[in-house]
This record gives sequence, C-alpha cells and structure tokens, in this order.
Amino acid sequence: MKFKSLILAGVLLLAANGMAQAPSNGGAYYPKQTRVPVWLDLSAGLNAVDCYDAGTVPFKYMGMGTNLGMDVTIEWERYHIRPGFRYFNNILKDPSGTAISLDFSTEFLYRFHDAAQNRFHLWVGGTLQGFLDVKSIPSLQNAATCLSLFGNVGATGMVQYDFAFNPDKNHNWLTTYFKLNVPLCGTINRPGYAYIGNPAINEDAIETLFGGNEAFDKFFPGLNTDLGLYLNLLNGNRIGLNYRWDYLSTGKKGTYRYDNALHSVNLSFMFRLN
Repeated sequence: MKFKSLILAGVLLLAANGMAQAPSNGGAYYPKQTRVPVWLDLSAGLNAVDCYDAGTVPFKYMGMGTNLGMDVTIEWERYHIRPGFRYFNNILKDPSGTAISLDFSTEFLYRFHDAAQNRFHLWVGGTLQGFLDVKSIPSLQNAATCLSLFGNVGATGMVQYDFAFNPDKNHNWLTTYFKLNVPLCGTINRPGYAYIGNPAINEDAIETLFGGNEAFDKFFPGLNTDLGLYLNLLNGNRIGLNYRWDYLSTGKKGTYRYDNALHSVNLSFMFRLN
C-alpha cells in the first residue's frame, strides 16, 4: 500500500507541475538550449535474482524483492552524463536468506547520429560501474555472510526514438530506448571456495569480511541491458517505465563459479531541476 501511495503521489506531483508551467522553447525534446537541462530521477520497482555462487552454496538459487534508485541526468548539445546508484533487497529461498546489492555507475554518452526528422537517435559512450553484493544465509553458520565486489569499465550504446502525436509535431510525448552496456574489463574481489568467517576469532570486521578473499582481473565480466519508455510532460518532467537485466560473472568454472543475474522492472519520476 505504501508503494502504491508513493507512485500515486509522484504522478500527481508531476502532472500538477506540468499544468502549472508553460513549455519552454516550444516544448520540443531537443530544443535550442539556453540552459543545461538537469533531471533528478527517483525510481522504485520489483526485481528477481538468479544466482550461482559456488563460494556460498554448490547449487543455483533464486530470490525476489524490491529496489530503489536515484540518478542525476545532465544533457547539453549532444552530450549526456548520468551518475547514480540502485539498491536491491532480495529474499532468497532454498536456502533461505537475503541478498543485498548496491550498484554505483556513471554513464557518458555522445549523440552522434539523428534521423527520421530528428526523432531517431544513436548514442555511444562508456560506463564506469561499481557493484557490491552481500549475501546472508544463516544456515551456513560460519560461512553465512559472503561479500563480492566488482569494478568495471564498459562500452555503452543506446538507440532512441521520439514520438510526437499532436498535429504541430512540436512536442515529443513519448521516448522509447534500448541501451546496451558491455563491461570490457573489471576487477573482482571474492571469497574463495569453502571460506569461513568467524567473528569469534577475527575480531576485526574488515578481516572477517575480506580475509582470505581472492582478487583478480577479468575481461568481459558481464552484460547490462535496459529497455524503457518515457512520457515527456510539457514542463520537462518525465515518467518512465523500464526493464533492466544486469549480469555479472567471474567467468570461472567449478567451485569458483559466480554468476549473478538481476532482473528488474522499475517506475521512475524525472524532475526537471532547471
């Protein structure tokens, strides 16, 4: 009920703000800019995790939960920068436990091609990503907590199309996009197989969480995709719906295997700040 109330409040706030303000520069999606557009993007959604973490348990397991996110989007001329973070909380089953993930990223994109009356756009660039995954499975006792870290540098591309429904075609009401990020190289820090964390012996928290971890570099440690749709209000605010698939892997076999796939459906509210 709280989640539904949050969504309703966001929609009403965006709609009311859109009625109160007149569109600037004709309301077009890419008008001649006198100020650098900045949006605050708040998102929430549902997610599922599909994981094979041999350092924790020797079989595949799944879970479901919710996520929250916050991003800042800055666009000017042909450039786009978007720093932000997302928080995932999943409840695991068989074995029961929790998985908490934090995803920090900053994407840099350049719009290098426009077509179809300036409605079709191609973007290219890169993404810096830091990913933290913490699993807690009490039934594993001394190995109950497993912490994994990824730091990735990726190549990113996006295809985008704007739809204008009014007769004058001066406002792009809907924008759809597909984004692909390929991590080219990354650094990984993970527990080895059959790790043991014993707070009674290791009183230092850092030693408990990271003692005995292995660190290594990996080319192409995963893949990220994002398919979404935005409703562009007249005042510059946006309401978005998207599906993301985030996959990270150590690329190792047997007892050192780690594959983590996060599926998430999110509703976002983008507030134009200037």
